[in-house]
Amino acid sequence: MTRSIEHARAMFSAGWVMAAMLLLAACGSGEPAGEHQHAEGHIHTQAASVPASGQEQRALVVLSDAPMRDQAGAERQLKSDVIGSRIVVVDFIFTSCQTICPVTTALLAQAKRDLADIPAEDLVFVSLSVDSRVDTPERLAAFAAAHNADWTFLTGEKPVMDEALTWLNAYATNPENHAAMILIGDASTEEFSRIYGMPDPEFVESRVRELVAARETTTTQHTH
Repeated sequence: MTRSIEHARAMFSAGWVMAAMLLLAACGSGEPAGEHQHAEGHIHTQAASVPASGQEQRALVVLSDAPMRDQAGAERQLKSDVIGSRIVVVDFIFTSCQTICPVTTALLAQAKRDLADIPAEDLVFVSLSVDSRVDTPERLAAFAAAHNADWTFLTGEKPVMDEALTWLNAYATNPENHAAMILIGDASTEEFSRIYGMPDPEFVESRVRELVAARETTTTQHTH
């Protein structure tokens, strides 16, 4: 095994250890099943219908094209501007989160580094705010910088974001109740998967490379 692979696996293991510690800190040990309490004292109920961590489902995805704002304050459209026809990895965060969101972002940052050989015109990562009333572009920029996340973060007017999140099955009345999940798919074919729990960087890389390979196969077939 090469030094680079050993290093990547070590980083991944460390990320999962940190994630587990944060989750234990957030959930506590004496609360009813399905609930957890954050340091601020808020108790959050987990929806009973949320699949187990690591479970993957086919997802029917509708991408919003309403105006949003990225972390630089520029107006962006999720569907036509940010994603277009590219392969995309989408996650959902809020900047005041002290548990799952930072871990998820760090793990996706590792996956993105592992996919650095795939051109930006073919692959994009996107983070959508689930707390748009609080998550200003400036807060998104600080969050992205703190976690070495060099991709597009989006926020916007609450009705716009609520609708976009609802279409992606990611809306929660309380941001701290939002399901831990990511979406991976190819916008050109509109085939998406929803993966629950914190992302495994190796799985994200594998799934993206499968989508890239499927594109190459399709292109080859069309040229014959």
